[in-house]
Amino acid sequence: MKMRTLMRIIAREALDKARSLVLLLATLAAAITYAAGLDPPGGLWQDNSNGHMAGDPILLTTNLARYRAFYYCNSVAFVASLVAIVLVQKEKLVKHHALEAAMILVLFGLIGAYAAGSCRDVNKSIYAMALAGAVLIYVVIHIVFFTLDHKDKKDDAREDLLLEKRRKRLLLFAILAATITYQAGLTPPGGFLLQDDKLGRHHAGDPVLLDNYPRRYNAFFYCNSISFMLSIALIILLVNPNLYRPAIRSNALSVCTAVGLLCLMGAYATGSTQHLKTSIYIIVLAVVVLLVAAGLLLVFLLKRLSGKTDMKSVRLNDHRVPPRVEAPLHRQRAKWRN
Repeated sequence: MKMRTLMRIIAREALDKARSLVLLLATLAAAITYAAGLDPPGGLWQDNSNGHMAGDPILLTTNLARYRAFYYCNSVAFVASLVAIVLVQKEKLVKHHALEAAMILVLFGLIGAYAAGSCRDVNKSIYAMALAGAVLIYVVIHIVFFTLDHKDKKDDAREDLLLEKRRKRLLLFAILAATITYQAGLTPPGGFLLQDDKLGRHHAGDPVLLDNYPRRYNAFFYCNSISFMLSIALIILLVNPNLYRPAIRSNALSVCTAVGLLCLMGAYATGSTQHLKTSIYIIVLAVVVLLVAAGLLLVFLLKRLSGKTDMKSVRLNDHRVPPRVEAPLHRQRAKWRN
């Protein structure tokens, strides 16, 4: 009876974790896709002319195929996330991982919507989608090389608890990065052109930053895209325990998180200002903060290490055997024998 009760408790905890994960991902997808659907990439027309009306999406007129790809991918992700939120109370769907599979579909929908709406160049869209595949390939290779010399350990409750804590931290970062980079990629800093330029190089709906500072825009685009695709890949990996356990043990996901943070800082430095000096100041400030954090972490580790050595020395002193002292009666007997 005790074993059955314990198994039921474990199953209930696993079910609650799956529900929380589905709700978290569905809320993320619903929030960002709703905002992106109401404010589509490329902006909106401000007048009635040339066959369009004020309020119509500019991308719908300038590039119909790209707008349709964005619209349907974004809509599928939005509707699927709402359905997942409604059906998350059904235990059968959660037990059979049906909703988790639906959330994977939602994430791929976000990738398609981002690739279609974040740029107007086919090559850049392909590069953006290939980034997610590159991240997954890197994680798999990292895990394979890590597990070559890694000996399988028995299930340890303490290790499982630590892995679960690290998983939650990585998942929070991935959700944060995906939320802000998705919106920033679809509506880049500087806004969009409302009409074609006189030279004919850029058209209505293209980012203003691309027209004024092409290099700065490319730096922002690639940094933001790398951070977004890294976050989506992290979420996909963190859904399946068979994938995230070896990935966390091998520190592959930690490497992806660090790269995502650096790219996020790079996107902010290039997109938040049009002046080179200001961007340099932001990068220097970020480096100083990282160095201070690394210094504090090093001091903490040194103190912890010194504390452990002090405890070991105290234990060794406590376990020393005191010198043997003979009783006076024994000494008397030894003298009598002599």
